Amino acid sequence: MSEGKSQQPPRRTSESAAQRGRSEPPEVREPLVDIFEAEDYLLVQAEVPGIGKRDVRIEFKDDVLSIFAQRGGREYRKEVLLPRDLSPEKMRISCRNGILEIKCFK
Repeated sequence: MSEGKSQQPPRRTSESAAQRGRSEPPEVREPLVDIFEAEDYLLVQAEVPGIGKRDVRIEFKDDVLSIFAQRGGREYRKEVLLPRDLSPEKMRISCRNGILEIKCFK
């Protein structure tokens, strides 16, 4: 027998961060992206399940297209290098059934 106080292992709790009063940032996902080039436009498709068109923000800088999307606990971010510099004024955005389509006319 050992003398003195017995040592107990550290206590585990199953308390979540929210129960402890802290919030965890949402997980940022990188969507799968395909780029298709046609004669008069470039089409960028991204898989963003649970996201609608109003949840999407697009930024252009030189030949880089940045996609940001967030709704509820889902957050997506992706930077896409385009084969050429395109004008944001000549693009159309749609989002149906979790597929974001950005059509950039040449």
